[in-house]
Amino acid sequence: MAESMAQDLSDELIRAAQFQSMEAHKHSQQYKKHGMASSSSSRMEVLIFAFKGSWEVEDWYADDDFGETDVDHNLFPSLQRIGEGRLAKVNKAFLQRFQDLLTNSRFRMEVEKAVKEGNKILLTGHSSGGAIASFATLWILEEYARKQRIQVPIHCVTFGSPLIGDRNLSHAVRRNWAARFTHFVMEHDIVPRLMLAPKISVQEHLPNILKSFQQKVNTKVNSDDQKSHKFPKFFHPTPKKPVPRDQSVKADQAVTFFENVMIKASIVARRAAFDLMEPTSSLTEKLSVDYVKVSPYRPFGTYVFHNRDESQQLVVNNPNAVLQLLFYFLQLTNEHQNLADFALNSLAESLSYEEELKNRLQWQNSVDLKDLNGHLLTHDRTKSDAASNKALFELVKAKWCLVAAEEAENRKKENEKLIDASMRKYGPKQMRSEGTQIEKKIIEDILDEIREYKEKHSNGNTDYYEAFKLQDQHDDFIANINRLVMAKLLDVIIEMLMREDLPDGFEGRKEWVDLVTEFRRLVEPLDIANYYRHSKGNGYMEVRPKRYKFTQRWYEHLNVTGFESISESSFMAEVEELKKEVEEPRKKTLEEVKAGLESIEKQVQKWIFDEKIPEKDVFWGESTISKLWKELPYDHHNRS
Repeated sequence: MAESMAQDLSDELIRAAQFQSMEAHKHSQQYKKHGMASSSSSRMEVLIFAFKGSWEVEDWYADDDFGETDVDHNLFPSLQRIGEGRLAKVNKAFLQRFQDLLTNSRFRMEVEKAVKEGNKILLTGHSSGGAIASFATLWILEEYARKQRIQVPIHCVTFGSPLIGDRNLSHAVRRNWAARFTHFVMEHDIVPRLMLAPKISVQEHLPNILKSFQQKVNTKVNSDDQKSHKFPKFFHPTPKKPVPRDQSVKADQAVTFFENVMIKASIVARRAAFDLMEPTSSLTEKLSVDYVKVSPYRPFGTYVFHNRDESQQLVVNNPNAVLQLLFYFLQLTNEHQNLADFALNSLAESLSYEEELKNRLQWQNSVDLKDLNGHLLTHDRTKSDAASNKALFELVKAKWCLVAAEEAENRKKENEKLIDASMRKYGPKQMRSEGTQIEKKIIEDILDEIREYKEKHSNGNTDYYEAFKLQDQHDDFIANINRLVMAKLLDVIIEMLMREDLPDGFEGRKEWVDLVTEFRRLVEPLDIANYYRHSKGNGYMEVRPKRYKFTQRWYEHLNVTGFESISESSFMAEVEELKKEVEEPRKKTLEEVKAGLESIEKQVQKWIFDEKIPEKDVFWGESTISKLWKELPYDHHNRS
């Protein structure tokens, strides 16, 4: 990860981003734009958008609790669990500041211009400015990379940024965009942990602490105004100095604030650890975390932890591991440490990023905890391993939480491999290893058999929908077996997704979405036929299985189309409901039935002309609809 980051972000760009993130604090507008060459050997211009932080409590918390709200689906349609349609929760105050930015500034126009000119875009921010930078980056990715299919060279770099969203946001970002975000965090900086505590637990001292940050930032930038800002001089390493402390925050205030944040952070970390290690967690641990509301906020992207004392960097891109490190790194490592000094230092480190980045950005010496087990379980550690953090190895619980985080990721990947083994592209090698022949059908083979069944009935008086409904031939029985096999497989996969037992990117895999879209179009009409064959009471759409809801949403998300309440695979359920009204009127008049049929026929014609929908996979229901027209009274036969 460190090597790939070094390729995407030069040291010069990272330091420039940090410099501009601090400059933005004194800017009169909500953000500051700065242009520079991407490197000495490149003519490509980099536009740096640095976002101003806020030192007002209401710009951090929208209420007395955690201040979360549903994400704006119009601005961020990807920030959800696609299949469930469950929107991410985000910090309302930060979201509103970004919405104001889009509405009341030139930001939208300047981004569009930069994209058209092919500039590299780097978004950055310090403290709460980093939160706005993250929202801005997500918006650009939605607007240009996803909707318009434009390959935008974009990266977000934050310094001491608070968390902005829940695990659904982290899940959504990890599908495709996690590598676009790099968050630098000082090991003891309290700000990245702040959103793990509700406002009510920190509100006594937060206004004064934010005010002290503002005073110190203003003092710093005013001092810098007296100096030259030529970047070459700025980039020269300077001797490391002790972190200066602001005397406006008293020691007892810092201790109370620190303890309140850490108590809430410990609850979040324990609950997350329980979720990762549930089989080995005790009932007492379970009960202790289940009845306390905890912060919804979770990390996403790559985190680079800086340790001043050990002069090293720790690179982590597993969000579960990052969450544990945010908690464990902020603990006193021995009983002799002075709590007041530690608490004051946790505030001071929020403003120490410039000093750190001046002196140390040596990626070759950084430790990447991507392979957590290798770093944490070996007894014969190398010098590089030891550098990863002495305190970390001394904290047994931290070690096992991190190992559990990595094992959870590995378990998800193994589950994905098991699913892949049912696909033609991956299956044969998996099922015929070492000369063993395992009789197991591939998904595509089953779909081919159903497709043959559909084609067999395409030229006769009875189409495959009606034939399946009658169930009076042997091939109807075989088709039903195939339907049940596919239904069971998809139901298991959906349950795994809902339990978060598959990789975050699974829902967005194009090859998988394409395959299950074939499944939905071929098999759902058979499910509908089976449902109405047994004369169920409620309409099918009221009890539509998740395997079809999820797969439809995956398709619509991948193809950037709006949600359709009735799809090309489910419209026969509406035809069946209209048929019931003809046979025994209950809710609709015959005129309404006629209007409903005409509406369905128009929609079918629209689907037929959609190039993304292959005719061989879709049942258009012509014969069934035609027969229903004939069942209407004579004076309603003619279409409008």
